[in-house]
Amino acid sequence: MAETALGMATTLVGSALSVASSAAREEMGLLLGVQDDIWFISDELKMMQAFLRAADGARENAGVLKAYLELIRDLAYDIEDCFEEFMVFIKHKKFVKQILNLGARHRIAFQIRTLKQRVQEMSQRNLRYNAIKLTPSTSSNVIGDTELARNFTALNVEEAQLVGLDEPKKKLIELIAKSKAPMEYETYNAGPRVVSLVGMGGLGKTALAKKAYDSKELSNMFSTRAWITVSQSFDQKQLFKEMINQLFGAESWDKLLKDHQGQVLEVHLADYLSRRLKEIRYLIVLDDVWTIDAWNHIKITFQDSGKDDSCVIVTTRNGKLAEYCSPPSDIHHPEFLGKEEATTLFLKKANKSLDDLEKDKNTKGIVEKILNKCGGLPLAILTIGGLLANKDTKEWKSLYRQLPWDLATNPSLDALRQVVSLSYNHLPSHLKPCFLHLSIFPEDFEIEKKHLVNRWVAEGFVADDTTTRTLEEVAEHYFYELMSRSMIQPSELDNLGNVKACRVHDIVHDIAVSISRQENYAAILGGHMSTIATRVNIRHLSYFAKAKLNVGMDLSHVRSFTLFNEPMDPIASLCSSKFKMLRVLDLKNSRFVARQRDIKNIGLLPHLKYVHIRPASFVYALPRSIGNLQGLQTLDIRKSNISTMPSETTKLHNLRRLRCSRKMDPWYHIGGCLNVFLELILSSPGAPPPWLRPWSSDHDNCSDEIANLHTGMSSCWSSSSGIKVPKGVGSLKQLQILEKVDIKRTSRKAIKELGELAQLRKLVVRGKGASKKKSKAFCEAVEKLSSLRSFCVGTNEWGTADGLDLLVSFATPLPSLERLKMKGRLEEIPAWVGKSVNLAKIDLKYCKLKDLKVLATEVPNLMQLRLYEDAYSAEKLEFDRHEFPNLRFLHLQLGFTASVREVTFVERTTPNMGRIRIERCELASGITGVKHLPKLKEVYILRSTLAKQDILREDVDKHKNRPALQLLDCYPTRPEESEVKVEVTESISEQGESSQS
Repeated sequence: MAETALGMATTLVGSALSVASSAAREEMGLLLGVQDDIWFISDELKMMQAFLRAADGARENAGVLKAYLELIRDLAYDIEDCFEEFMVFIKHKKFVKQILNLGARHRIAFQIRTLKQRVQEMSQRNLRYNAIKLTPSTSSNVIGDTELARNFTALNVEEAQLVGLDEPKKKLIELIAKSKAPMEYETYNAGPRVVSLVGMGGLGKTALAKKAYDSKELSNMFSTRAWITVSQSFDQKQLFKEMINQLFGAESWDKLLKDHQGQVLEVHLADYLSRRLKEIRYLIVLDDVWTIDAWNHIKITFQDSGKDDSCVIVTTRNGKLAEYCSPPSDIHHPEFLGKEEATTLFLKKANKSLDDLEKDKNTKGIVEKILNKCGGLPLAILTIGGLLANKDTKEWKSLYRQLPWDLATNPSLDALRQVVSLSYNHLPSHLKPCFLHLSIFPEDFEIEKKHLVNRWVAEGFVADDTTTRTLEEVAEHYFYELMSRSMIQPSELDNLGNVKACRVHDIVHDIAVSISRQENYAAILGGHMSTIATRVNIRHLSYFAKAKLNVGMDLSHVRSFTLFNEPMDPIASLCSSKFKMLRVLDLKNSRFVARQRDIKNIGLLPHLKYVHIRPASFVYALPRSIGNLQGLQTLDIRKSNISTMPSETTKLHNLRRLRCSRKMDPWYHIGGCLNVFLELILSSPGAPPPWLRPWSSDHDNCSDEIANLHTGMSSCWSSSSGIKVPKGVGSLKQLQILEKVDIKRTSRKAIKELGELAQLRKLVVRGKGASKKKSKAFCEAVEKLSSLRSFCVGTNEWGTADGLDLLVSFATPLPSLERLKMKGRLEEIPAWVGKSVNLAKIDLKYCKLKDLKVLATEVPNLMQLRLYEDAYSAEKLEFDRHEFPNLRFLHLQLGFTASVREVTFVERTTPNMGRIRIERCELASGITGVKHLPKLKEVYILRSTLAKQDILREDVDKHKNRPALQLLDCYPTRPEESEVKVEVTESISEQGESSQS
């Protein structure tokens, strides 16, 4: 897989070049006497990068090339590590003193000059062994790979057509036969309808298109037809020739050659096709189109030509291309095979029957595991089924276990490997490390979009595109690029249909792990996907538990440490100096409970950019050494025991996300103190009691534990979930998220400084008990935050709620605000809320509002409204005529003690309402008027008292959209008055968001 290695080497050289260029501009390099060497390395990297790009696709001397690329890869990593260490060193406050130390100067200069020699040697090595050849034949190799994969796939098309395609074929034919809607094509070029089939490789797009193409229905519908295979690289002239031969016959091509005396150019062919297609009804299938650029080169033949009922079918893996070609109504997403269809296809290919499975329960279990791995992907089912056809069923279990490795080495699985690898190799260089990064997550793991985006930024995968977009926005664009290329699949949507999380198909994940292993990208410990590093230098370490950490493993080059579940062996320290190049410490998805001693040495890791400690940790205070982490971008330690942010955090000038809050659970805090007390006993002089020895650890002294116990006991009695923010917070100019500020305990000076955070996008505060002076200072500060998009303010703790008086003091609206959460007594919506024109989401709790007129009439872009306990105090919640013009989602969770007894929708209200979700409400007068909601899709009511259920059902049944209705644990009266349980009327998928961070 030299092509894969070449692509990764190109990406890594680009990353090293960026760091080297930054280091070269530092004046301290001149003082150290290495500035010329740094510039030399930077210039060589530029040439190396250009050389690698020019050689993309080379296959000659594949073994030599692969070895050479491995050397380039390791060199690029080492250059980046060295220069990042150099940059950290010169920015350290003690640098001026250290620079006078001849030993330190010599060490840095020696490392850089050694790298210079290695760069020179790399160029000489290529000359000696001719590892990369720049020849005209290079580009043809891409075509060869594509055709190889397509030929493998084509062998299975006929078999794939036999299972699960009848109904999809019927729907596709109906879509093709449908008349073109002129309004939908207003933004597209004139010409035929374009129907796009989009999905990941191996899904059966070609098989489905072929079955429809060969059908009698379409044969009789069109005057002429053509099936054209496009692929990644294609010859435009040859493609046009093939279209002419299929559409009009070989004699037309011969005549065209004669007319132009054998000198036919692409423009002649395009003009000829355009003229001939104008007056006929045609069907053209363009199979396997990869890029928008390719589409633009082809569509010139039929734009402005053909009758409106002509049709072009495009099959592609690229969702953006499909959106570019076709309006939404003409984009078709083939589905994965269902369990029954997948089983039928697998057994057919494996020469087995259902009776065979029933006779052997062990084989049945293995088949189920294999099909789960295949995930309904037809090509995977066919390929693996074919591999097992000639093997005894006793061998199937062994093959299943070895499948991740066989995907990389077994020739029988070439079809599957090539189809997925083609998608990877076709990724632009900036997306390849983002995709490989997915290999560090467990199989079938749901990955939050925001989590992934922030990690990509911290890893340095995201380049500043010189626009007004933040790095996070650029990274989010990368996320959607991978999704549009079918490399990841959306797995969770929020209430407005935005993607919140994704999954990687199991087969794609196995290929990613395989590539990661070959590229020495990540070491995975634990689980069936464990990998063993082939070299000493490990760059990314992912720990799935049920494995032991090799004590001899070199961790000095590890850039990210990700922990899932809970480790088998106790971790001595998360912040060991062995992780000297660590950028990412991610415990978000682990069951490991971090303690104070686990982070006390965090200052020893100066390269850290991302720290995420799972909620409910026993951490009581951030160590002062955290000020050493000058590159830190994300510090997420929510629901801990921390009550005060140390002043050293104000030195973290690259900090973008600061998320810290206290867990409001007294028993949790008491348990934490007991944990610290236990540590204190274990760290005391002398041997601990026998029953404590399994937890014992080696401490030099117990002073730290005494301090932790004191801090922990103090934290126990704090009634605030917020954090005291120090003076100097205004120096954090890059801060985008700040959570959770305790206004009462934070000084007025620090509160005023919040107004200096010009980049702040999200602010979460606790306002309970704040003085009038602090409230006024807070409002004045927030009014200056022109970039603020999400604002959450609450006064409730321990079931009580103070007034939100501080919100009334706002003099001006927040122009960029998109989401607002208010928790506390309010009684009426402040006037500035109605003037915040971009406000789209509002959550209210304990507000005791008497009406919603401001929200209903003055917030035109409001799309989501969620009302929680005591948010509304009237008995009837009525949505009146012309109110809430853009509201799409309504969520009510008012509580059984709330005043609301009836929800009513009058005619011509909320015209865009799509989903209604109601929980724990006492609706003694029911819900009426849903028949007036023209875009309603579903109604979900859970654990509520609901009268007039027959009227609700009747309204839903008669609704033109036939929205889904689900009633769970709903009673016409209180449960003690009636034990009748309402059955579920329809099953719907719940896509609601439990909480948006």
